[in-house]
Amino acid sequence: EYGYDFGTALGRLRQLEADLPRIKRRLAKLNPPAMGDLPLLIGGSGEKVTLRLVAEHADAWNSFGPPEHFAAKNAVLDTWCAETGRDPAEIERTVAVAADDVDDVGRYVDAGADHVIVMLGTPFDLDPLGSLVEQRSRFA
Repeated sequence: EYGYDFGTALGRLRQLEADLPRIKRRLAKLNPPAMGDLPLLIGGSGEKVTLRLVAEHADAWNSFGPPEHFAAKNAVLDTWCAETGRDPAEIERTVAVAADDVDDVGRYVDAGADHVIVMLGTPFDLDPLGSLVEQRSRFA
């Protein structure tokens, strides 16, 4: 479908792990250079590989799932940060939520989310975002 062997999730993660140092070196040599640092965001919630890669390399992490799931994965990421010597505060924590779940924003913030990404499918129904806008001032 993609014109190449898509492989397995673990295989893709192993390839990403091998490629990340090269990607970071290449980004540092852009000509012309980028205006500021280009942040690296890694998404996923695998506890053994993905979250370790986030702790070692990422500026931001994106996950999904209910607030309890996000809180548990966030704690695992903090553990990986401790094991790799990384300050957990250096990693922005983002979570993708369905439009129907915007009322849970406070629970995600309590679980450690810095940013909430609302997933909207077509046709775009923006009504659920009203609740999110109302809550925004509580967390800004």
